[in-house]
Amino acid sequence: MSERKIVNLNLEKDFDSFDELCILSFGERTNQDLRMHKWMFDENPYNPNGHNLMYVLKDGDKIIGADGLIPFKLYVDGKTVVGAHSVKSMTHPDFKRQGIFRMMTENSVNSGRENGVDVIIGLANKNSYPAYERFGWPTLFEKDVFVRPINIKHKLKNKVKADFIASFGNATYKLLDKMRLAPKNALKKLNAHVSEYDKVPKFISEYFEKYKDKYGVLIVRDYKYLNYRYNKRPDVTYKTLIIESNDEKIGFVILRETSANGSKMVSVAENFTDPTNELFIGAIAQAIIEYCYKIDAEYVVVGTGLYGKFKDVLPKYGFNKNKKRLINNMMIANALTDKITIDELMGHERWHITQGDGETELDL
Repeated sequence: MSERKIVNLNLEKDFDSFDELCILSFGERTNQDLRMHKWMFDENPYNPNGHNLMYVLKDGDKIIGADGLIPFKLYVDGKTVVGAHSVKSMTHPDFKRQGIFRMMTENSVNSGRENGVDVIIGLANKNSYPAYERFGWPTLFEKDVFVRPINIKHKLKNKVKADFIASFGNATYKLLDKMRLAPKNALKKLNAHVSEYDKVPKFISEYFEKYKDKYGVLIVRDYKYLNYRYNKRPDVTYKTLIIESNDEKIGFVILRETSANGSKMVSVAENFTDPTNELFIGAIAQAIIEYCYKIDAEYVVVGTGLYGKFKDVLPKYGFNKNKKRLINNMMIANALTDKITIDELMGHERWHITQGDGETELDL
C-alpha cells in the first residue's frame, strides 16, 4: 500500500484527481471549473496566513479523501466571530469503511482551531448527516427554501401537451398574478425605486451596518464579503438590485440566473433588509418578482432562514415553502472556542440564511 498523508490541496498539481473524487461523490453536475475552485479556496480573503483550509488525503498520487473549511465572519447577537463552512467532505468509494471520513473531519476541526476559527457550520446531506451525529456535532435546524412560479407555460405543456392551451393558461395565470400583487405594491407605497448593478457596489456595506443589529445570526454581509463572494467569482455573473426611497435605504438582493431540470430559474443568492419591517420585506419580494417577470424566468427560489418577518411576508407574495426536502438540508455545527456556544446558534428562527450560504449554490 502506498504511503497515505493529509496535505493542503494544491489545485495546480492535484485538480484532476480532486475533480475525479468530486464527480464520484456528487455526480457529473458538480462544478468542474478550475477557476471556480481557485477562487473558492485560494482567493478567499478570510483565509488565515494566506493559505486555504482545504485538505485532501493522498494515497500516493491519488486523492482518496477530502474535507475543508471556507472561513468567513459570523455576526451573532451583536458580536463578530470567525466561522467556517464545512465543504467537500468526500471519501473515494473504493476506500470506504476505513475511517477516512472521521479522519478528515477531525483534521478540519484541528486545522480550524489552530487557525483561529471559532465555529464550523455545515449543511449535511443524507449520506454525511448520520456520521456527523455519531461524531457529536449538534443539529441546529433543517433548512427550508421558498419557491415562487413566474412562467408556468412549460409546466402546463408537460401536462396538457398542447402548446396553445399551455400558452393561454400561462397568460391567464400571469394576469391573475399581477392583479393579486397590485393591491400590495410595497414599492409604490414606499415611493421606492430599484436600481440594477452588474457588480455589487461598495456602498452596500452601509445597508449591512444599518440593519445588522436587528438580526440574530448571519454571515457578515459587508462589501468585503459580498465582493469576494459575487464580484470576484470567475465562472458566474450575478445581478444586484438596490431598493431605496429618497434617502431611505430599504435593502438589497443579489440574483443569479440559471437553469434546473431544463427550466429557467432565478436563485436569490442574497436578500437583506430590516427583518422586522413587513413593508420593506414586501418591497424586496416585489423587486425580485418584477425582475423575474422581466427576464421571463419560470420560477424563483429564495432561502431566508426563519428570522424576523420573512416567513410571514413571503407567502403573501406567492412564495411557498418547498415541499421537497433539500439535498443539503441539515444545518450542523461544532463550536471550537469559548467565544461562541451552540445555544447561541440553535434554531432556524435564529438565523438569516440565504441561497448563497454554503456550497449548494456553487454547483447550480
